[in-house]
Amino acid sequence: MKDALTHYQVLGVSRDVTPEQLKQAYHAAVLKHHPDKTRSERVDGADAASTCEGAVATAVGAATFQVVQKAWEVLRDSGRRAAYDSELSLKEMQQPMSYQDELTLDEMDTDCQDGQGELIYTYPCRCGDQYVLHKSEMANHSTVVVPCRTCSNHVLVRMESP
Repeated sequence: MKDALTHYQVLGVSRDVTPEQLKQAYHAAVLKHHPDKTRSERVDGADAASTCEGAVATAVGAATFQVVQKAWEVLRDSGRRAAYDSELSLKEMQQPMSYQDELTLDEMDTDCQDGQGELIYTYPCRCGDQYVLHKSEMANHSTVVVPCRTCSNHVLVRMESP
């Protein structure tokens, strides 16, 4: 995902954009990147497209416009957009994750959450807040990566000692 812009980034919108906002962003991008709009003005009375600089600007504008058009074609259709969102989510989950520490479940403190009876495990983060792991989040896993509630740190929690 770091290699290329997402369709949302191409149009300058967030993933929760409404269809109307998406349409507005598309129209703004078309006005900005359409090849007819991006051709340079005449340089010294010559047609800009006939100069090397003008030809490059025209080619870049056309390529950018094609990327904008592709983003619009995918995101405007609810079915294609849902499939694209699923693909993005899968790619995000496959990104390598770093963690600051590795713990066993025994190293974490236990508590009951708000009197509801669900067991939670906590561990202090160096930022001053805590890592919080709910017992229900551990189902069917031998390890879990737990984020801090405040900062961007994570810990890897192993259910048993190695």
